[in-house]
Amino acid sequence: MELYECAVCYEKEDRDFRKITSKCKHKAVVCVECVNKCIEKMCIEKHTVQITCPTIGCGKSMERDDVKNIATKEIFKRYDYLSFKLAIQKIPEFRWCQASCGSGQVHKGDDPIFICEACDAISCYNCKVIWHENLTCEKYEEKKNNQDFATEAYLSATKKCPGCVFMYE
Repeated sequence: MELYECAVCYEKEDRDFRKITSKCKHKAVVCVECVNKCIEKMCIEKHTVQITCPTIGCGKSMERDDVKNIATKEIFKRYDYLSFKLAIQKIPEFRWCQASCGSGQVHKGDDPIFICEACDAISCYNCKVIWHENLTCEKYEEKKNNQDFATEAYLSATKKCPGCVFMYE
């Protein structure tokens, strides 16, 4: 039995080689383990589901079925969840819970207050933050911009200590 060398990890022993995308015309030269690492890296680090074949010079896009055929169950589950999150965020009225419960919902109406159906947290639809009690959206933005300006002014008047990296005036 002839052993092939993976073009990414250069391993030969016990490697599984498969056609990566349904559009690829080249010989399978990247092992399944390396393709899985590529899929996982794109999902976790780059937060994208736009994954291409890692074979040098190919660049064909991996469709959902391609990913499903080659990825482990765990990696495919992450890929599928990220696909869902990215798709639902395209709905203009959709907002994620600002209390970070992991839930989100479509907000209907003109009232900027929306209450998370999962955790009951109150958020501002317009400002995309936890509800700013006793402030209109305009006043909240004004206050936030003033705070940003104050922070920038402070940082411009400080220097980083070369010994401990803390800021000092």
